[in-house]
Formats: sequence, C-alpha cells, structure tokens
Amino acid sequence: MIDHRWRRVLITGAAGRIGSTLRAGLIGRHDGFRLLDRKPVVDPRGDEEVIVADLADTKALAKAVDGVDAMIHLAGAPDPKDFETMFRINARGMYDVFEAARKAGVKRIVFASTNHAYGMYPVEHGMTETDPVRPDSFYGVTKVFAEAMLRYYFDKHGIESVSVRIGSFEKRPSQQRHLSTWLSHGDTVELFDRALKQPEIGAAIVFGMSNNKRLKIKHPNWEAIGFKPTDDAETWLDQLKSEGVDVDGPLEWKLHGGMYEPPEF
Repeated sequence: MIDHRWRRVLITGAAGRIGSTLRAGLIGRHDGFRLLDRKPVVDPRGDEEVIVADLADTKALAKAVDGVDAMIHLAGAPDPKDFETMFRINARGMYDVFEAARKAGVKRIVFASTNHAYGMYPVEHGMTETDPVRPDSFYGVTKVFAEAMLRYYFDKHGIESVSVRIGSFEKRPSQQRHLSTWLSHGDTVELFDRALKQPEIGAAIVFGMSNNKRLKIKHPNWEAIGFKPTDDAETWLDQLKSEGVDVDGPLEWKLHGGMYEPPEF
C-alpha cells in the first residue's frame, strides 16, 4: 500500500525545539505546512503558512485546521507548578484542538506524548504499549488524557492517530539516563514522518527513542508505523566518560520517568 503524502500538514508548537527540528527535516516530504504557535516562527519557507495565536483563540484554531489533512500536535504546557495554565492548555486546549480537527475533517493526528505517562513503573519493568498507564505527574496525567481522547476520536470518528511517548529529545546524550532514553534529532524526523505516512494505523502508541543499546523498553512498537531508528546513544560513550559521566555504574534513576523535569518543546 502506498504511503500517505499529505497535501497540508499542521504543526502546532512549531516554534519550539521539536517543531523547529521537524520543520527542517520534513522539507519536501509533504506538499505544504501550516505552522501554529503563540511565538513567531523564524524564517518561514514558501511551503509554510504561519499563524501566530494561542490555543485558546478558537477563531485562530478553526483557521489553522481549515483545509488540513494531517496534524502534528506538539503544543503543550509542561510545568506542573503552574497547574492552571497546564490544565488549560493540556486538557481544555487539547480538547479544543482535537475537536477543531474533527470538524475540519483532519484524517490523522500525530501527538507528542511522553515517558511521564508511564513514569511510575520501575525502570526494570520492560514497558510495552499495552501496559496500563502510570503517570508520574500532573503533566503525565494530561498526556494520558490526550492519549485516551485520541482513542475515542478513532473509535467514534475514524480519525487515525499516533501517540509518540517521547523519551529524551536531545541533540546528543549528556547524562547516564540518556543512554536508554535518548531520541536523536534525525530519528525524531523519521519517527514523526513515519507516523504521518504509515497507512491504516488506527490509534497507535509508540515509544519515542533511538535504537539505543541500553533501551529499557521491551516493545517500543516501532513496527506499527514502519519506524527503524538508526542512532544509538552508545556512540557517545567515550565523550560522556571524558565529561565525567558514570556510564557503567548503578542506574542513577529508579523509575521510567526519572527525576521529573519539565521538558522543553
């Protein structure tokens, strides 16, 4: 079956770290992109249309999804200390985005979920996509909520989706934990592109890590979207040792979520 090449893909949170990486990496892989962020997007290309707006702006949101075939939803608020903002964006805002997508006829949503959706499992537990969720924070709870919403939108409305449980999105590993959880920039592009292109995915959950030798995930479910990561944090071992990182000692984290630190998207 032929992969999807979408006519127009919406990226929310397009000015963030992951959004900027995807913009650069997805050039030429789809026909056009619409970029939504509350911050200005730097140097838009000819195939990119920019909308600067908050998710709470329902008129702007309706404009953003109009004529869109597929969506990458990255926008989110990670700081659990600001619960009101996090709830408004990650729960209420999530509903507004998904409902606007439904009304506009969006066919696929690729969602930036997190390892904090299962963060309370001991790191020795080999995770699979079918394990019950165990969020380690209110941030993780909101991501679980979004994953459940996407299951609902597929079962009720036929909108296909991929929830990507991102580990550590970094240019390079910088700590012991990254030897397991690292997701390289190159693999990030391939992962999200495969999540867009793979036909007949239903409502899939995949783990967003590179092909790390020390991966602690038993079944990352990459085959569901035809994803084959190529990078391995192990190639940075000598560099990490030179920087004083204890790469071979006892694990410095006991839970899959690690010491919870809000990610920067």
